[in-house]
Amino acid sequence: MLLFAWGASAQTMEDRAHVGVTFAGGTAIGAHGTELDARKQLDLRLPLPPVFMGRTVLVPSLGYETRWIGLEQRGPMANVSEESLGRRFHRFQLGLTLVRPLAPRWMLVTGVSSNTRTDFRDGFDFALDTSWAGFVMATYQVGGDPDVRLTFGLVGLYPFTTTPVVPMVGFVYRKGAYIIEVGLPRTSFLLKVGDGLELGLSGMFDQQMFRTPLPDEGRTTGARYVRETALRVGPMVNTRLGGGNLWLSSSLGLDLLNDYALLDKNRDRIDLDNLSDTKPAPYLRVSLGWRPPRRPVSTQRSFVAPGLAPSPMSPSGTPSLME
Repeated sequence: MLLFAWGASAQTMEDRAHVGVTFAGGTAIGAHGTELDARKQLDLRLPLPPVFMGRTVLVPSLGYETRWIGLEQRGPMANVSEESLGRRFHRFQLGLTLVRPLAPRWMLVTGVSSNTRTDFRDGFDFALDTSWAGFVMATYQVGGDPDVRLTFGLVGLYPFTTTPVVPMVGFVYRKGAYIIEVGLPRTSFLLKVGDGLELGLSGMFDQQMFRTPLPDEGRTTGARYVRETALRVGPMVNTRLGGGNLWLSSSLGLDLLNDYALLDKNRDRIDLDNLSDTKPAPYLRVSLGWRPPRRPVSTQRSFVAPGLAPSPMSPSGTPSLME
C-alpha cells in the first residue's frame, strides 16, 4: 500500500522487505558559522506472516532504523564537546493492519502503529518517546484493474503538533513499461527497461522527532526535542540481481529541506540564529529489497490485495508519518 509503509525508504510498493543505507551531506546552518554534520542512516524492514481470517487479513509489521545527526565543532559550537553535539537515534516501529475486501473493486484498510524514537541517553520514557498513528483507508480499483488503484482516507496522530487528523490520497499505476506511485511519504515515476531494470525519478518526504538531553546552553532555551526534516528528490535506478527476487536500488539527489530544529516541551520550534536557514545538501541512498513474484492479474480480480495471497509475503502496513 502506497501510504502505509516505510514507503520513504522502500524502492517501490512491491518491496516486502529491505535493508538500506543513506548518506546525507553536511551544510551551513545559520549565519554564525554553524555547520550541520554529514548524516548517516540505516533502516531495516522485515516481513511478518499475515493471519487469514476468511476474507479478512491481519498484517503485522516490524521495522528498525538508526540515524546519526549532529553539528560540527565550529563557530559558536567550537567549544562544545563532540559527544554533546552528536547523537545516534533509534526508531522502532510496530504496526497492525486489517485488510477487508468490501466489493469487487473496493477494499477497506484500517490499522494502528506505534513509533518509539530515542537515543537512550536520558533513560526511556514510554509516554514521551512513543507516538501513535491510527488510520482508515479505502482502495478502489479503477476500471476493475488491480494495477490501477486509488487510495484515500484519514490518519489520526498522537501526540500532534498542528492537527490530530490528516487526510491522505494516493494513486498507483503499474502497467506495461510504466510504474507511477503518487502519494506520501513517497512519489515515484519509473520506466521498466526489460525484466530487470527500472529507471526514473523519486521524491521522498520524511520528518522524525526525538527527545534527547541537550548541552547546558540548549537547555537554557527550553529545548527538549530534536527534529529532522528531509525532502529528497533525485534519479533512481533499480536493478534485479540475477533472475531472483532481490533488487538493488540506488539514488543520488538533493535534499531540498535538510532541516534541523530544536523544539520545546510542547514540540514548538525554538528560533535560534545559529539553527536557521539550512541549505540544501546532496544525498546518496543504496538499498537491497525483496520483491515476491507478482500473481497474474486474472487471479487478483477477486480483490485480495496484491501481496496478500497465502504466500510468504506481507504488505508493509503501517504509517511512517510526519508529526
